[in-house]
Amino acid sequence: MKQPLILFLTTLCLACGCDKGEPCVFCTDPPVPRRLQLTLLNTAPNTKGSDALQALESQISQCVLYVFSRGGHLVNCYQSSDGRFDFFLTDETYDFVAVANKASLPLFGIGKNDIYRTETTLAENGEGGFVMVGRLDNHLIEADEKITVEMQRLAAKVSYEIHTAFSGPLAGASFQVDDIYLTNVVGGNNLALTDSLPTAQALWYNRMDREVCADMPLALLQGGPVFYAYPNASPDSHDKTQWGSRCTRFVVKATLAGRTTYYPVTLTHVQANHHYHVDLTIANYGVDHPEDLPQDYNGFQARLHVVPWTSGTSLQGNF
Repeated sequence: MKQPLILFLTTLCLACGCDKGEPCVFCTDPPVPRRLQLTLLNTAPNTKGSDALQALESQISQCVLYVFSRGGHLVNCYQSSDGRFDFFLTDETYDFVAVANKASLPLFGIGKNDIYRTETTLAENGEGGFVMVGRLDNHLIEADEKITVEMQRLAAKVSYEIHTAFSGPLAGASFQVDDIYLTNVVGGNNLALTDSLPTAQALWYNRMDREVCADMPLALLQGGPVFYAYPNASPDSHDKTQWGSRCTRFVVKATLAGRTTYYPVTLTHVQANHHYHVDLTIANYGVDHPEDLPQDYNGFQARLHVVPWTSGTSLQGNF
């Protein structure tokens, strides 16, 4: 029974012209799977000189890699605990989307927009687990290869230095820093960061001043050597009578000669994966409330340095 079957297939292939090099649906070689070794690379990779904090800020732990076909269909998704993937794909053009340090991600039956619409909160971030997103579009697979996808944190980092330069009657006055924190911090967004202009009804932390609310990530916003915030491009407001969306601020609360005073520094347009370093020099009283607009800058001067958030930056809170 086997011999007639073999002869039949051979005859059929000859009839369709395979011996002349012409295509034939009956003898087309199956697609060759290519081996892909893909690594998620944070923009702040650990280097020999990195300190412990920078290593934690760069860490990639739980992550999901989505692979989409040229037509936008989900081919597969892969999970990893260290940002390294090893899998096979056939020759084609693909889009890759990776998300790291984010729990409860959709896995099956989704499109790219479903991923980007996934909500994230600032509370999901922390040392050793900052939410990151990376993408590589229109990548053609033709051979085995190693691929790198660059990851970007959704949060921004804020560090500071505080100096004093009192003179005249205040030269010998007592001065004490009571608190340091961020105000008007956006607490939620989606993975695409499409809500850079959050409404007043969106999730905010420390609205106009220091406050405590449910599920508030205190360690990211106050009392530490560095702080973290989600992007905020809101136009500014100094209205203390009614809450409304506004710029994020770095605030120093202090007691100078027995009087409570504030030194707010406005962070205009906070961007994802950027490092904001505040160099603050205090020479006099500040203002009476973090939302007060200083009439002049005789009381304090602030220099704001903004750079991409990379591991080479070692500036931290210092006073």
